[in-house]
Amino acid sequence: MKISENGLKLIRSFEGCRLEAYKCPAGVWTIGWGHTGNVKAGQRITQAEADKMLTDDMGPYERNVDKYGTKYMWNQNEFDALVSFAYNVGSIDQLTAKGTRSRAEISEKILAYNRGGGKILAGLTRRRQAEQKLFLTPISEQKKKGWQQEDGDWKYYLGNGEPVRNDWYWYDDKWYWFDGAGRMVKNTWYKYKDKWYYLGADGAMLTGQQTIDGKWYVLNEDGAMVTDPVTLTPDQDGALTWPGLKE
Repeated sequence: MKISENGLKLIRSFEGCRLEAYKCPAGVWTIGWGHTGNVKAGQRITQAEADKMLTDDMGPYERNVDKYGTKYMWNQNEFDALVSFAYNVGSIDQLTAKGTRSRAEISEKILAYNRGGGKILAGLTRRRQAEQKLFLTPISEQKKKGWQQEDGDWKYYLGNGEPVRNDWYWYDDKWYWFDGAGRMVKNTWYKYKDKWYYLGADGAMLTGQQTIDGKWYVLNEDGAMVTDPVTLTPDQDGALTWPGLKE
């Protein structure tokens, strides 16, 4: 997994950014959003460079959190919170007791890492609270809507997040039929209420005079196959037309 912009935003809110190299309290040359690799005295960078450094610096901490992913199956909010924690503390190995703690225990223990030099620090307390809050924030499920291609099949999702099933759906002046699994039916005849309809290559119901599998058919304005005798007459251009079909 990768940290999201939401997780980076949390980190930036606590790290602060300085575009000129400085020594942190531990005496390490630092620049940007807490970047320490190959920083020299007098070094200056742009904001864009600082932002890229932060993103590039996430790799080791993302991997540290991700190595416990098969056990915990982190959602994005949990992952973001723990990468922020690891970026500040170093890793989540101790926090998770190397993967032996429960989610509830991990969440509770996050707050314990708020000391520096043996003292409780207000800044670290606020950061741990923000990380715990993000860790506990459920992922809001986005309901699917409109056309969606899944496993090679097309489905049409309604506003409630459910696909059309066993029913016709009118879209862009065309009728489509969806089976019980919500898959759009295409390239086949379909019998509905004792009438036959043909669903074309794009799934749309055909109407009018059609050649299907080398045979001619007449489908009325509702798409139903005409089985009664019909008379085709040439129009002004000589093309055969069926008078029963609406223009």
